[in-house]
Amino acid sequence: MQSNKYYILTSFIFTIVLSACSNKDQFCEEAPNISNIEVEIPLNNLADEMVNLNTQDKALEFIQDNPFVADYFFERGRYGEDSIVANNMVNIFSNPAYKDTLYQQVEKTFGDFTKLQADFKEAFKYYKYYYPEVTIPELEIVLAGLQKDLFVSDSVISIAADYFLGPDAAYVPNGVPDYILMRYEKEYIVPMTMLLLTQKQNQTDQSDQTLLADMIFYGKSYYLTKMTIPCTPDSLLIGYTTKEMEDINENEHIIWANFLENDLLYETSHFMKNKFIGERPKTFEISQQCPGRIGIWVGWQIVKSYMENNPEVSVQKLMENTDVQQIFSQSRYKPKG
Repeated sequence: MQSNKYYILTSFIFTIVLSACSNKDQFCEEAPNISNIEVEIPLNNLADEMVNLNTQDKALEFIQDNPFVADYFFERGRYGEDSIVANNMVNIFSNPAYKDTLYQQVEKTFGDFTKLQADFKEAFKYYKYYYPEVTIPELEIVLAGLQKDLFVSDSVISIAADYFLGPDAAYVPNGVPDYILMRYEKEYIVPMTMLLLTQKQNQTDQSDQTLLADMIFYGKSYYLTKMTIPCTPDSLLIGYTTKEMEDINENEHIIWANFLENDLLYETSHFMKNKFIGERPKTFEISQQCPGRIGIWVGWQIVKSYMENNPEVSVQKLMENTDVQQIFSQSRYKPKG
């Protein structure tokens, strides 16, 4: 995977809840010392300027100065003319319901965004501990009128702050299911961004199309992401409620038995695999209470077990390893229960 590839947020990632304390404590307590690692993340906050785009001329000038924001968040290519995009922006940001209500919630939720900047700074310190050559992108804050959420690349992390106000916001994005919408709060931003950014380190054998290969690929990604935010609850990565987290930890052995008894590990049908790693409210094939994407969670547990049972393997070597069978067999994965 090339280092300059852009990663756009997909919807399978997160929800805010408390994590199992044992996992959090283990990774947090064993986190490396990053005090000597220097990281600077420039913050470019465009929110105040955007909310005041109340004339066509102001909007056109903004588009000229910030072409990427117009291209990605306002789909300039779809309309063809800057004047149309500018008019759309003026209509959004001049609307009293937006300016006087939604934007006030943005300010109350995020303040001046320096806390978010500090959280990213710490995450990138950990990332540079494992990958010293990693490029530090600029942190850019935008408003998108609830049209797009996030864009991540090696050079810029662009966040639409108005998208991350949670299900209790005065206005929410159209067409987003409730179980996904509940994940769009500020606590998710750093975990989801680091998950996307670190994926480029995750090497894989493209010829292996089994469910097990997908599970371990995701497991490796979540493992590395956790290393960059070691004191962040697991639930901010995997996206389960407190009850779901309790249930899967209690019934891990039953979940694993279902994979084995139904010969799922070497399934190659995309349709079947998607039932266990795709975005769904529940994995009904296991039970009415089993959360969606359970295969990703199991893959993460396999990778954790592999690293626990092979302490000589570094994080970098894990990410370079494309031998799914080796990781699986040497994990000696034994579910709880």
